[in-house]
Amino acid sequence: MRAIAAEFKDWRDSSGRGIRELAFFSWWREPDYCDDYRELWLLEQELSSPGCAQRFELLSTWRLARDPTYASWAATLPPKTCQISFFGMQANTDWGMRRRGAWHDQLLATERCLEVGIAPRWQLFVTKRCLDDLGAFAALVKRLELAERCRAIGQEFVLFMGSITPESSAYALEPLRLEAADLARIPPELEAMCREGLHPLGQPEAVWLPELAADPHPPDIWPPKPALAVNAKLDVYPNVAEPAPWWRLGNLQHDGVAGVMQTYCEEMTEGMRILRELPVSALARRYGQPASTRLYTRSDLIARWLHQWGAEHSTVA
Repeated sequence: MRAIAAEFKDWRDSSGRGIRELAFFSWWREPDYCDDYRELWLLEQELSSPGCAQRFELLSTWRLARDPTYASWAATLPPKTCQISFFGMQANTDWGMRRRGAWHDQLLATERCLEVGIAPRWQLFVTKRCLDDLGAFAALVKRLELAERCRAIGQEFVLFMGSITPESSAYALEPLRLEAADLARIPPELEAMCREGLHPLGQPEAVWLPELAADPHPPDIWPPKPALAVNAKLDVYPNVAEPAPWWRLGNLQHDGVAGVMQTYCEEMTEGMRILRELPVSALARRYGQPASTRLYTRSDLIARWLHQWGAEHSTVA
């Protein structure tokens, strides 16, 4: 990691321009999962430019449920918030987290956070699979008195309801995406608990299509700051979409930082090229489903179309 960070800091393009600031993260999906999480956080600070090492509203709920010292350590760092995800009640949360016992981990993580002054931020991913759970889920939030207990530590309890972005392995979950008629099955008390209510679930694809079919601009999904994601094999992807072959920038071991950065700056991958050249209207005409009542946000619908384009047109294995 030290060698990689040094190579990024030393990199210059053909005009002599380099990276002004570097924020270095030692994890991909879940921070602090490894036993040496404290040393890794120190390493992130060492390798990042001054003031650029950053913690997010993310902790390892797996570790919160198993490491009795972890919550107290996390409480010494900002922010004092931890995002905890659910996919319904026990069976569906275990299914969504892809491991048995995840439900109990999420609940125990919630308690461990509250004990040390960290506010749990619950995130509920809603699919057709969990519609029958939603009444019990709302009752659970009330029974645990999460709003009151967060106020007692000087914080706010926040609950969000949303859908799963249809890309990478989550694309296979599209048959479980909510449709407009399913909204009637969401209990009003749960809607009232959620910040932004049902808004994050979006609107039917058929409603989006007229607007998107007339959009002459390429998809604008670039983050405010450039970011790269590196997996355990040292394959590198731009942090704008799924880690699919048509987005891959190269490999740090075989191509080096110079090769990866050239591909990134010149937007040479198939995925980056369509972000520059292919208008949203073309994606809408090719992949839009005019009769679909499935619910999407604008960004999630475009993400689905980009995945479909890549799967259909990519020449990269």
